[in-house]
Amino acid sequence: MSILIAVPTFETIMPETFKSIYGLRQTKFNPMFDFIKGYDCAKARNAIAKEAVEGRFDYVLMIDSDVVVPSEALECFMSIDADICLGLCPRKNSKNGRVEIYKDTGPDYTDFWTYDKLPNEPRLKIKGGGFACAFIKTSVFSKLSYPYFRYVEYPNGTALSEDLYFCTKAREAGFTIYADTRVRCGHAARFFQYE
Repeated sequence: MSILIAVPTFETIMPETFKSIYGLRQTKFNPMFDFIKGYDCAKARNAIAKEAVEGRFDYVLMIDSDVVVPSEALECFMSIDADICLGLCPRKNSKNGRVEIYKDTGPDYTDFWTYDKLPNEPRLKIKGGGFACAFIKTSVFSKLSYPYFRYVEYPNGTALSEDLYFCTKAREAGFTIYADTRVRCGHAARFFQYE
């Protein structure tokens, strides 16, 4: 089982992030680490997807450059056996416990989860979410058109982030998106850890 662990970054990776990646338990996996530097996030994620496909990796684990992942993240993701599975990460600049994953309800991305309202189960079907920590089967990309990730701005001033753009495309292609409620990440730059 080969896994590309990759970080989309504009400049650097926080030391706490790299330490958490280095500390991932990986007894039965064959991971390779890489980072894509100097691009906006959408371009970096597209480059990571391309590297995963061309390198014939089974999975890609994308981790943002300021995110701290728990050591059991890979084991948890593998036990879910999903095409697309996201870890939980607090929303930037939010102190209300909001998690960057959205309920599988309604036509848009407005109905979000908070840590205190999460169901007590490891596998949670979701509409989509942030890719601070995202585990994807590489075969998913072969069923989607390029670009996989794209930041979209609408005339009314609203926007669709590159990760939610991917989630929308993946759902339209018939994929189900899950969150693993056991994979609770922190933000190193914001000094937040899930407790």
